[in-house]
Amino acid sequence: MAQYEHLTIFQKSYDLLVRIYNEVHNFPKEYKYSLGEKLQNVCLELLDYIVIANSERDKRLYLKRANQQVDRLRIYVRLCYALNVFGKRKYEVLSKYIDEVGRMAGGWLKSS
Repeated sequence: MAQYEHLTIFQKSYDLLVRIYNEVHNFPKEYKYSLGEKLQNVCLELLDYIVIANSERDKRLYLKRANQQVDRLRIYVRLCYALNVFGKRKYEVLSKYIDEVGRMAGGWLKSS
């Protein structure tokens, strides 16, 4: 088992990524290859930064970048809701996941 798999933030980010991929699969064609791909890529970058931060001695740079990705995800998910790509329930569920990952990344950043 890899050293990062025991991290709660890794698992929450991974679960968020799976949800994003499942949701983008059902996007209307006009948004799937623009906003959908953007969501997927930002979520992948978030997971990358978490994995890298776990293995680096100075974690701050990567945790700050992870926080930036969380902020970008919030904006894109909000945009999906505003464009009626997500209903209220999906928006709320994804927002909770994003907020939880953001709190974890922020706490990790403060402790390092």
